Amino acid sequence: MPMKPRDIISSAIFYTGLVGATLLLVHLGTKYGIEKVPQDFTRMQPRLERGGHLFVNKRARDPETLDYGDIIMYRRPLWKRASYEYEFARVVGKPGDVVELTGSKLYRSERREGKLEAKQPVSESYLNPRDRPGDFSPLIVPRNTVLVLFDSRDHREPLRDFLVPARAIHGRVVR
Repeated sequence: MPMKPRDIISSAIFYTGLVGATLLLVHLGTKYGIEKVPQDFTRMQPRLERGGHLFVNKRARDPETLDYGDIIMYRRPLWKRASYEYEFARVVGKPGDVVELTGSKLYRSERREGKLEAKQPVSESYLNPRDRPGDFSPLIVPRNTVLVLFDSRDHREPLRDFLVPARAIHGRVVR
């Protein structure tokens, strides 16, 4: 039985739509899904081993939804001259928090429901006890920004390197 032109056109439309929907789902999955990335950033050792791979949830980008202690992947600031494009660091301050590093001890006053809580020491069991980080005075984390620190804090870097705007966050590391 010969195919009618109407059947040929409807089949072509159906398969074109099917291919288009598949390409759209693949695009959305790679843009907003889970991504496997190589981990070659040494300042998060020993928690993240160099040379391994990490999975990054690219949907977890909003500073308000990130949790304290989450490890995020973000684009390095343009003023840092480095061969890598992305860095990994741990979230220690969210928008509105007041964070202070004194004598290698981190303190945070969290902002909840518009009110600033009392200053509390932050337990950081992942740090290398031999590291001697520099101090910084109390800092209010700006809106749409998170304050991050590396697990290996022996490096002296400007504080501006640790304020990460929401637009630079690539995603949260999934273990």
